[in-house]
Amino acid sequence: MNVSLLFLRKELREVGKNKFVLPVYLVLPPIAVILPVLFAAFSPQIIAIDQNDPAILAILRIVKNTPEFAHMGTDEAITRFFLRSLVSFYLLMPVGLSSISAAFSVVAEKQQRTLEPILATPITDLEFLIGKLLASLVPSIILTWAAAILAAVIVNWITWGSYETALLPERFWFVGVFVLAPLMGMASVLAAIRLSAKMSDPQTANQFTGLVIVPAFMILIGIFGKVLTISMSAVAIACVLVVLLVLFLLRLNLKNFQREEILTKWK
Repeated sequence: MNVSLLFLRKELREVGKNKFVLPVYLVLPPIAVILPVLFAAFSPQIIAIDQNDPAILAILRIVKNTPEFAHMGTDEAITRFFLRSLVSFYLLMPVGLSSISAAFSVVAEKQQRTLEPILATPITDLEFLIGKLLASLVPSIILTWAAAILAAVIVNWITWGSYETALLPERFWFVGVFVLAPLMGMASVLAAIRLSAKMSDPQTANQFTGLVIVPAFMILIGIFGKVLTISMSAVAIACVLVVLLVLFLLRLNLKNFQREEILTKWK
């Protein structure tokens, strides 16, 4: 078997054994299913509680000024708006799920003294990096997509009797979940791998990732989240920008991720 595939299999096993990753994997996917279901079931009731509330009035104004909602009834438009707003959560999922395992990817090898035998194999720096990237990213993307698909099925089952049409997946949901979310996850993993290569303690790497990398991506998603649910042009631009960020981080890792640097920084 190709050495890259063997390395990837080994990395996937290591991710499965990581005790810090499992709790996040168990918490985020159920939330990603439950939130859309709750909004699908109760969005009209949420708006009806107090239509004079400033926050609700602001939401109603946004919905009213969104052309594609103009021909819809208020309940359907509000429900679609809330469901679309949850795309931000699906953008965050791969970041939260994959960056934690990526933070351990290199520093754990240093601590366990397993890095030197790996680097003694014919595996190249690119193959090493891609193996670490896929091992952290693929499980998180599978869970994100599975949660989104399950949520869409339940939401459509709940709302079909009221609106006689499938609310999900709509275009923002589809592009956000299946294109932009994997790209965000890839960027966060590459950032975490670079951090992991520079650290000598797994706990420090994990804490730094939780305090810096994940919040940084949360801020990025928060800043552009509202725009990304209104304009498909903004979504396309965001995809291009994240692709450029991924390419930059990949180049940065390959440029600085030298075997000699890693090995000489063992402590």
